[in-house]
Amino acid sequence: MQDKNRPPRPAPRKCRIKTILLGVALQVIPLLWTGVVLSEEVLDFAVIQPGQPGNAESARPVMEALAAYVQKGFRSKVQVEGRYFNRLDPALAFLQDHRPAWGIVSPGFYVQEAARLDMTPIASTRPGGHDTDVWRLMAPKDGNDQWQTLTGTVSGNMLFETRAAACLLFGVPARDLPFTLAGTFRPLRALRKVAAGTLTGAVVDRMQYEAVQRLPLARKIKVLHTSGPLPPSPVVWRGPPDERTEQLASILLGMKADKDAQSLLRLLQTDGFARTNRPLPRFAPGQETGCFP
Repeated sequence: MQDKNRPPRPAPRKCRIKTILLGVALQVIPLLWTGVVLSEEVLDFAVIQPGQPGNAESARPVMEALAAYVQKGFRSKVQVEGRYFNRLDPALAFLQDHRPAWGIVSPGFYVQEAARLDMTPIASTRPGGHDTDVWRLMAPKDGNDQWQTLTGTVSGNMLFETRAAACLLFGVPARDLPFTLAGTFRPLRALRKVAAGTLTGAVVDRMQYEAVQRLPLARKIKVLHTSGPLPPSPVVWRGPPDERTEQLASILLGMKADKDAQSLLRLLQTDGFARTNRPLPRFAPGQETGCFP
């Protein structure tokens, strides 16, 4: 008969070893899993250019190429995926539910949304090799000579962000203009309407203006108003900059000298990237009226 007061017999040595190993494994596995997550940090981006050609599907190869280039620059320590938007509402809807770490946005989008979306410029595109852009208001050749007396509609593919565009080009709020600003996906058609007298005016950027000068259409229209120097599309970081911010900027700034990046730069329609040399204009947080200080 077994003595009930006798202490239980210790487990065999092999069982005790297995138990110890199992306990160690249960402590180590979470640490290994944490390491995997950290090594696959997400650094997604969004390219937001209202009014530009294409769509998300046609731009997918370019976004994938840029994502792969940046991921390679980080030595594959991050996972990168990009999205392209050329319409304002889908871009804003996407940003309500997602927080990409960085992006390339239009000047108008930056002006209107930088404060609300906590965007900091870290680099700048260089379309045509220029560090600044210029917008021009085009009107019929034999039409009015002062933009302040125009009425009707003025179109341009940079005018979807109406509040920002009015301040950038005219220095006054959109509601104070004597005409209406309207975004268009077909700036050349807008210029033809201007030449035909069926549209009050059209706004073009530097690259568009230089292209139009080579067309017979140029003889039928004139420059009615020119902006001051404007920033081209900035590269922005969302949230407080950190060590990744500088590394990302370094990768983008180095693309101009990288022969393997030239085809990608052409697809991005920029002659490399540059440092932002001056503060970019932006609306103050919660600002609903007026322009910049």
